[in-house]
Amino acid sequence: MDLRVRLLVSLSPLLVALAIIGGIALYSQRRVAEAVDAVDRSARNLVEVAQGESIILLEQYYVSELVNGYQLSRRELEQIRTEAQRFFREYTSIHEGFIELELVARVETMIAQHDAALTFLDRGDRQRAQELLQSVDYHRNIRAIHSLTIGAQREYEVQYLARIAALERIINEGFWIAATIVSISIAIALSLAVSLIWQVGKSVDRLTIDAERLTTSDSYGVLSQISPINQLQRLRDAFQHLIDTNYHRQQQLTAALQTQQAQLEREVQLQATIRALSLPITALGPHTIFLPLVGYLDAERSAQLEQTVLNAIQQRRARAVVIDVHGLAAVDEATTQTLIRVGRGAQLLGATAILVGVRPEQALAFTELPIGLFRYARDIPSALSLVS
Repeated sequence: MDLRVRLLVSLSPLLVALAIIGGIALYSQRRVAEAVDAVDRSARNLVEVAQGESIILLEQYYVSELVNGYQLSRRELEQIRTEAQRFFREYTSIHEGFIELELVARVETMIAQHDAALTFLDRGDRQRAQELLQSVDYHRNIRAIHSLTIGAQREYEVQYLARIAALERIINEGFWIAATIVSISIAIALSLAVSLIWQVGKSVDRLTIDAERLTTSDSYGVLSQISPINQLQRLRDAFQHLIDTNYHRQQQLTAALQTQQAQLEREVQLQATIRALSLPITALGPHTIFLPLVGYLDAERSAQLEQTVLNAIQQRRARAVVIDVHGLAAVDEATTQTLIRVGRGAQLLGATAILVGVRPEQALAFTELPIGLFRYARDIPSALSLVS
């Protein structure tokens, strides 16, 4: 039943003060309708902010997936883009505050960045597209959009709660004014008005308790059932729609995070494979093995080098191990210490360590190596002549 009808029913027994109560009822009716409309507008604002954020996240997700090589439909992205432009055009026509205008400007910047990334992708330059989406400016803009969205939500939530309080205050004021005018003698009218206020207050209290519970928890929830008053039902339905929208948005974010985690695990596995292949050992003869060193020797790669060489000497029964150091990017103290450990380990296993390919800028560093620990050769054929 409509709230205005319930008010008229509660005022029906007031025969003596009919004219006065009628004027008060009309006045209260207008104020209540305005307050309910204001609350409804606040609820719609909250829903619109959540919907806008969902559209932004969906746009960002589709562009990121396309740039990362996943086969998604560009037509769906265009549909999302069209829906986003239509939504924010209508949004700015209704809201003209600083936060709303700044949010729309930030979204347009994000779309322009997405268009630039897709342009690079269409030209076949996926790396440039990925670098654009990983740039500091792009992520700063995304964080700004998120902050503006949160700010708008908080502002609308404050307006929402304030208008709920105003609605309750208007109803209570109307009741007490009417009760004062009709006096104690109109017991029936008073009891009907109290009943109505109790129902409205109980419904508002339930919605307030639910709102406090849901704002302090990340879990999904369903609002309590309230009195069958149309305006309150509309308010409850709008709030429930906001909760559902936020829940689905969280689900989408969780799915996107799981996808990113899976991709990170694949990258870690790929790096492990690359490290395993970075120390290839080949045979130069029946009892001679060859190992080229390329790049930098960090702590992890140094430990892998020591283990790999010593295992290869033992498994292949090698009497000589030829180590090509021409490709080393730098020869520091840690590198020389690693080579010393490899040379001594080879001696303990009965093999001779031969260094080949020493560059002039490396020669001074290699003077720190113990005398007699290594043999040296200009190239591989010279090293093989030392073995024979």
